[in-house]
Amino acid sequence: MKLKSLAPLLALALGVFLSGCAPHTQPEPSLSPPAVSQPPAEETPAQSSAASPEETGSAATLYIGTRAQGFEEYPICYDGELTPELLIQSIADLTGWDLTLGAEVFSGRGGMSVCLSGQSSLFQGPPDPQKEEFFVYDSYQLARTILDSIQKTLQMGFTGPLGTPDALDIYFYMEGEQPLELPELELSWPLDQPYMWPEG
Repeated sequence: MKLKSLAPLLALALGVFLSGCAPHTQPEPSLSPPAVSQPPAEETPAQSSAASPEETGSAATLYIGTRAQGFEEYPICYDGELTPELLIQSIADLTGWDLTLGAEVFSGRGGMSVCLSGQSSLFQGPPDPQKEEFFVYDSYQLARTILDSIQKTLQMGFTGPLGTPDALDIYFYMEGEQPLELPELELSWPLDQPYMWPEG
């Protein structure tokens, strides 16, 4: 008897429950299209940010020349961190000179120490053929241009626009931690002496 009397109540409760769910289940299909159409709108910023590193890559400047004759400026773009090695390789790529390093550039409180390998153009001479824009006539002009260009580029690259470039000392040395010597030119620089091409 009790089960029979509860049957209408259960049927009524079930009807109310189903009618109560209907409003919640009904809008879901109508919400689907906007949900499907949102990903393209969300992908657009992602796509533009993926392209931005190329468009807004970091910039630096190479300085090619000598302190006596002046320097030409060559802007470059690069990705990642700016390093002395990156700048030196960029000079090599631009000029065609072999600027292979004998060791990583050492940076410390006293400045930067650069070791050019024995196979570099500093010791082996210019490439053949030379790039017309960077043509040098002799070993003296080549050595001075290589050393002055590296020095100036590193000083400008790591002191910033408001810094004092000449305050950053650049040291050159040879493999085996030997002082830089250019016997053909009768020039040498002690390990503890910052590079400066002798005048006169």
